[in-house]
Parts: sequence; C-alpha cells; structure tokens
Amino acid sequence: MSDDGRTPVPLRVSRLAKQYAGGCGVKAIDFAVQPGSVTGFIGVNGAGKSTTLKCVMGLTEPDAGEIEIFGEPATFETRQKLGFLPEERGLAPRDRARDAIAFQAQLKGLERADAYARADGLLERVGLGPRRYARVGELSKGNAQRVQILCAIAHDPQLLILDEPFSGLDPVAQAEMQSLFDEHRARGGSILFSTHGMSVAERLCDQVVIISRGCTVFEGPVADAAAQAPHGAYVTCSDDAGLIAVADQLGGAAQPFPGKMGQAMRWRVLLPSHVPYPALLRAMGERQLAIQGFEPIQADLEGAFWSLAAEREAA
Repeated sequence: MSDDGRTPVPLRVSRLAKQYAGGCGVKAIDFAVQPGSVTGFIGVNGAGKSTTLKCVMGLTEPDAGEIEIFGEPATFETRQKLGFLPEERGLAPRDRARDAIAFQAQLKGLERADAYARADGLLERVGLGPRRYARVGELSKGNAQRVQILCAIAHDPQLLILDEPFSGLDPVAQAEMQSLFDEHRARGGSILFSTHGMSVAERLCDQVVIISRGCTVFEGPVADAAAQAPHGAYVTCSDDAGLIAVADQLGGAAQPFPGKMGQAMRWRVLLPSHVPYPALLRAMGERQLAIQGFEPIQADLEGAFWSLAAEREAA
C-alpha cells in the first residue's frame, strides 16, 4: 500500500538481483513509486537502470527479488497497466506513424477503431497530425522519438515507465513531451523515468531513487537527496600533491573527480562544515598553487549523487 495506507503502490521492487555473465547487472535494488508521483531513477551508465526496468516489464527474468504492480505480483495481466518506453527504440522503419501507435494500443486491449482514434488524437496533440501516414523511417530523429513515446501512452496506462525519454529531443520537443506527462499525472497517473541528467530529475521529480553499482543508495524526496550533498568545492589544479596537502591541513580530503581540463586533474575537495570556501582558496594561495577552476559544491541533486555514489564505491 501507499504511504496513506489506502491506495495500492503502482510499483514496488524489493531485493531485486540480476547478474550477467560479464559481471554487470543489479545486486540489491529496492524502491517504490508512490501514486500520482514522478519518480526519477538515477545512475550513471552501467549502474543497472535499464536492467531493473527490463525486469519490471518482464523482458528479463531476475535471479532474485520481488516486483509488485498495484499491490499484486508482476504478471502479464498486471503489466497491462504499464506503459513502457525502452532505451532501445524499436519501431519498424516502414511502419506508418498512426499504425505503430494503434498497434501498441490494440496490444493493450483497445478495439481497432478506438486504437486508431487514440493514435490520431495523440499525433494531433504533438503537432504530427499532418504526418500521421508518414513512415517512421521518413521522420526526423526527434519526431520518431515522439511517435515512440506516443506508443507508450496510447492505452492510457496508470504507470508510465520511461527509459531516458528526452534523449534525442530538442528543447521544444522536450517541453511538448513534458506537457503530455503533466496531463498523465493530472489524471492520477504515476511516472518512473530513468536518467543520468541530474538537472532534469531535479526539475521534474518529486522523488528520486539513486543507484550505484547495482544497488540502491538513496530513495526519497528530491529535497532530502539534495541535503546529502557534501560541503566543499570542485577544484582544477595542476599541483596534485599540493592540493592534497592543503585539504589535509584544513581537516578535509581531496578526491579525484571524473573529467580533466587540459592536463590538470579536477578534484572534489570535501571540507569540515565549519571551514568556509574562502579558507580553501586562501590556503591554496599561501602555497602558491595554480588554480584553473574553483566551483563550490552546491546543495543540489548532482552534488548528492556523486557523494552517495562515491560512498558505494568505497564500500
């Protein structure tokens, strides 16, 4: 049940595990999507997002764990309540746009006439009405992505599961898709979407689930996640040893951070809560360290993500 004890939770994943021969997969995924919420599923490429979603949709058989959909075990019948946009776009290039959408609607139980009416209405809604008879292969990448998303919502599902839904869309198309998602939520629907874009998740989500190396490392409101961000700064400096010494002097720690600027390493310098950023700058100046970049760590989702992911790496 949901937090209010009355409404069934659209999706609950418990102790999910799936390992592949190469060693990738997921080990311990736990989270729930609350009714009427937008939940971001966040992790770097390879963290296990797509594997988890494929298990939820029945495309991959998990090794262990439980999946419940609206309070019932995940089955073919309960999955009819879901709409899914996979990471791998799978529309046949020769299919016409309205046929592709209507076909997906019919697979989910709509009658043929209703399915085509739904397809035509959705295409008009996103400005593709004049191109309803165009083949998917004739459409631009962005328009083909629009059609793929319309396929996912054609049967008006109660829960939308979207794997990187904004990939390949320009800002205008992203805004149109977001409007569709807002309408879905206004009708009482829920959304789970995976992304590695922190700004997108922070803007759109109520809740976030952060995974690292196949395990859940955080689940909760976006604000609570942001509060996990450490205190410190991102520093680009060519004197690695000098920067490490400065961080140690201040009671903090310098950690290599992904990405470089020229030949200089970018570092994440974590400071004790009582040490302000200017103290770090002053100490670096006293050692005459060349500073190519200095950016305080913001109390936002990105800062929290890297901190939580690093904790998992160190575990």
